[in-house]
Amino acid sequence: MNLFQSRVTGLLFIFILGAAITSFLIYSTPLRYTDKIEPKIHDIESKEFYEAYKINPDGYIFIDVRSEDSYKKTHALNSLSVPLHTLYDDRHILPKEGKEIVLICSGGRASGVAYSYLEHFGFKNISRIEGGIETWIENGLPTEVSP
Repeated sequence: MNLFQSRVTGLLFIFILGAAITSFLIYSTPLRYTDKIEPKIHDIESKEFYEAYKINPDGYIFIDVRSEDSYKKTHALNSLSVPLHTLYDDRHILPKEGKEIVLICSGGRASGVAYSYLEHFGFKNISRIEGGIETWIENGLPTEVSP
């Protein structure tokens, strides 16, 4: 092999190695971090959740992410107030396993933001009440008012 062939072989090797490393970095990244596939949110119907919650309340952490004022006016029975803007600090006390974290808001948007936020920090035990408190009330499920 002459000097020209060895240089071409070396450059070809570097090119192939660079392409392999680039491919690995691109394809080893989960697709949820790209704009090609919209993230999937696990929605649960309010009636279905409430029936499961009644059977095993210790298996869930039921979080209302609306503002404290909205929560005080009316909220789903036994839900905890963790406003969306406090979730960054409160995420440290939430379990990543053992209990299902169920999120509720007014209509589904804020709890969707909370869902994506928790998912970003490694939570896989999360669900969102489909339709929020509006659907909860329409379905005749129990609510309460805070003093």
